[in-house]
Amino acid sequence: MGNMSVNNLKANLSNPARSYLWDIIIPNMVGGGETETVMLRAQSATIPGRTQGAIPVPYKQTGGIMFPGKLGYAHTWACTFIEGEDRKVFDSFYAWLQNIVHDVDNVGIGDISVKQDIILQMLSTKGNEWMKIKLIGCYPREVGDVALTYADEATINFAVTWSFDSWVRM
Repeated sequence: MGNMSVNNLKANLSNPARSYLWDIIIPNMVGGGETETVMLRAQSATIPGRTQGAIPVPYKQTGGIMFPGKLGYAHTWACTFIEGEDRKVFDSFYAWLQNIVHDVDNVGIGDISVKQDIILQMLSTKGNEWMKIKLIGCYPREVGDVALTYADEATINFAVTWSFDSWVRM
């Protein structure tokens, strides 16, 4: 067994990554919208997961063996945004959703046109990029409810759940 001391951990993990140093970059928002404003107002996000399927192969009377199967994704990704009185973030996502299916005309611009690649960029404590993930073929699937209350002085936050096709580390 290896040396599990604190000094050994510090020697092997000199600068752990921080969960609060990241950016969401949407290069060309469908329907317009300010990329920088959306990036600055992102409050929380996740690094999307992936799964590796399994193919069981039975053999005689044994428990059998396993082989790796298909790569899988949840195909959803969640983010939370803070809104200002200028409504820039809400209006950006509303315009995107109107391009998917307009709530009065009931038509959209087409499946391929409403998808956009999104970059999730993780930063070091010095502000340098240390990892980038590209979510391919994203569109906002749901803009969540916003609770309004007189009980406290909280800011308005809303969740956006995205659908995506796949993701790659850049």
